[in-house]
Amino acid sequence: MLLAEDQEINRKVAAGLLQQQGCRVSFAANGREALEALHGDDFDVVLMDVQMPEMDGIEASQRIRQLRDQRKAQIPIVALTAHVMQDDVERFLAAGMDAIVEKPLDMDKLNQALKRLLVPREATQ
Repeated sequence: MLLAEDQEINRKVAAGLLQQQGCRVSFAANGREALEALHGDDFDVVLMDVQMPEMDGIEASQRIRQLRDQRKAQIPIVALTAHVMQDDVERFLAAGMDAIVEKPLDMDKLNQALKRLLVPREATQ
């Protein structure tokens, strides 16, 4: 799992919650770093903060969807944001994000999104 989040405290809190559930978490501090991480590793999902410096989550999601490697271009992206007005949600979905989870991170809502987006490995073999 790749967590793209610019705020260190948010990274620590999210990592703790995710690791308690047995998730292996890698980090990116902005959208540019997230793209670089995707080029070098395989992830099941990207948790993408929407507002980050250098490259925000919207631009990073759009660029992920344009990758030549179709497997990586189709990776599920979950927006992490405090902005959940309908206009915001529509903008995030149009950018290629697959789900939106409101901050502060609610593990029940994140788990619901992940269950909907991730196909168990056994089903794909």
